[in-house]
Amino acid sequence: MSDVIKFKLRKDELVMLAVVYFYLMLCPFNKVEESFNTQAIHDMIYNTKYLYYYDHITFPGSVPRTFIGALTVALPTGTISYLTQCSKTVTYSLARMVLGLYVVWSFSTFRRAVKKVFGSPTANCLVWITCSQFHFMFYASRTLPNTFGMCCLLLSTAYWINKEWESFLWCSGFGVLIFRSELVILLGPMLLLELLSRKLNLNELITPGLQTAGIILIGCCSIDTYLWRYTVWPEAVVLYYNTWLNKSSDWGTLPLLWYFYSALPRAMLLALPLAVVGCLKDRRVLNFATPALIFVVLYSLLPHKELRFVLYAVPLLNVAAAHALSPIWNKGSLAKLVVLGGFAAHFLCCSLFLSASYHNYPGGPAFQALHEQAPCSQNTTVYIGNYAAQNGVSRFGERCESLFERRWNYVKTENLNVETIKNFDLLLVEPKEAHHFRKTHSVVEKFHAYAGLKFSKEPPFVLTKKKEAVYLLKTKRTKKTVDVRNS
Repeated sequence: MSDVIKFKLRKDELVMLAVVYFYLMLCPFNKVEESFNTQAIHDMIYNTKYLYYYDHITFPGSVPRTFIGALTVALPTGTISYLTQCSKTVTYSLARMVLGLYVVWSFSTFRRAVKKVFGSPTANCLVWITCSQFHFMFYASRTLPNTFGMCCLLLSTAYWINKEWESFLWCSGFGVLIFRSELVILLGPMLLLELLSRKLNLNELITPGLQTAGIILIGCCSIDTYLWRYTVWPEAVVLYYNTWLNKSSDWGTLPLLWYFYSALPRAMLLALPLAVVGCLKDRRVLNFATPALIFVVLYSLLPHKELRFVLYAVPLLNVAAAHALSPIWNKGSLAKLVVLGGFAAHFLCCSLFLSASYHNYPGGPAFQALHEQAPCSQNTTVYIGNYAAQNGVSRFGERCESLFERRWNYVKTENLNVETIKNFDLLLVEPKEAHHFRKTHSVVEKFHAYAGLKFSKEPPFVLTKKKEAVYLLKTKRTKKTVDVRNS
């Protein structure tokens, strides 16, 4: 059996997994980008046989997404949830723990492949550098399509290093055709390097590549077609929508070089200049850095930019940084102090990033507090405003909802008029909307969101600014509790 597919984590990789879980526990809620997979995992666990109640039927989104990633998480999570009979909140954390485990295991296989090329010191440094960077570790448990794509990338890169082309085609096929089509401009240059160096014959790829693509598309699109209830290849629709129609620009645009002067420096921190040193030190490192840089350059052409879009480049560039760092550690006490100082700087940066992220999901704690306002046995109507729905609320937080006994009715339909919303018992709305409900509802609690950083002359010198983001309102009408047992 290939060394790549052995399920084995070293002690330092277990530390890596612990860091992922630490971020998960401090930031247990989700944003709108994670919403599709989060709701799909929920429905696969709790509404298994009843497709009509799936969230995507009511809220399909702007483009269809694949269910394959959600399915791989829901199967083990649902099994554990069924056996332990844990709450929905715990089940969601379990789902993210499963996904985090997938990412760390994929990284572990990637690390072992790197070890074969550069040795143990570089491979060990690769782990510690990655652990000290916030964004890779934070996103490792988040149910984004990019996270599933990251798993495919790390495994594909490991197979590429080991020259196991059949396995490479399978992993890259899933990554490109099912999860994130842009991976083709990262994995493609890897194959191009092999073809140009005559280490690989094009004829060895064409036939097995087409066969692999066909099997993947038939299998996965059959599942997606069943669940969407119409014939669809989700990632092809996403590619057409975001790239050809350039609809992603509707969510904002950023300058051409933003990935280079903002995203990568924040994602890599001090590892970025080290990566430059590593490339200059050993030409073998260029085999990792070149595809990553080509990917970032080409992806920069799209006007809509987010850091998570280029996070795939970070593990490859970290190889260059690790190769530069590994000999420095052995150059004496002063060198060790410098390295430890660098990791301390990373720790401080991670603390700031974590503080911002911790306050970035105000809808989550607001949704939790909402359930303390009435018992589940009481008929209750809940309106979830758009901001709260996009920043922390998910179906995993619906404590008082069951498939056949719906005492609580949760509504997150957009563009409802004010008079209709006034009829709801509990509301989660933005501050600018709260004044509409002063006569009918009272403010129970206000929840705050991240609003930037401010500097102080006293420790800790840098503080997080917050702003009011979500109001929890409760109707002034009196309600009678219904005893479910006698109804």
